[in-house]
Amino acid sequence: MPSVRVMPATLAGRQVRVGSLGGFAVAVTAAGELILRMPTRSAEFRRRLRSWGCVVVPGRLPKVRAVRAHGTRFQLKVWQACRRIHPGETATYGELARSVGCRSAQAVGTALGANPLAVLIPCHRVVSASGAGGFAWGPARKRRWLQAERDGLAD
Repeated sequence: MPSVRVMPATLAGRQVRVGSLGGFAVAVTAAGELILRMPTRSAEFRRRLRSWGCVVVPGRLPKVRAVRAHGTRFQLKVWQACRRIHPGETATYGELARSVGCRSAQAVGTALGANPLAVLIPCHRVVSASGAGGFAWGPARKRRWLQAERDGLAD
């Protein structure tokens, strides 16, 4: 899969196709840009596409040619910092906040909660100072993904 590029949010009116790829629910633009990747196709998956102004069209998924995370400048900054955390390692929300020049671990957590590319932007590697912390797809999945990385079993 191509490497992840982070881009300012510009998805209004984009046509996307929705399907499954590698065990994840995905949304791919007609140009082959993977813009949304979640462990399940849920109401949140559809809500996020609608909030971006994307138009879901029927048809087969195009070949993925690029992986692009679209978000606000702050989200992009946090997601880029998150991608620097090595597989099997963790950082706290506070550490990540300091690395992007932010005083609020909560703001960083909110930005990570908007992560559109599960695992590709490894927000599961960010933990609270007192334990695992929150995770959009549940603490059990977060623990499994971290353990798989520590065991060398993750991509």
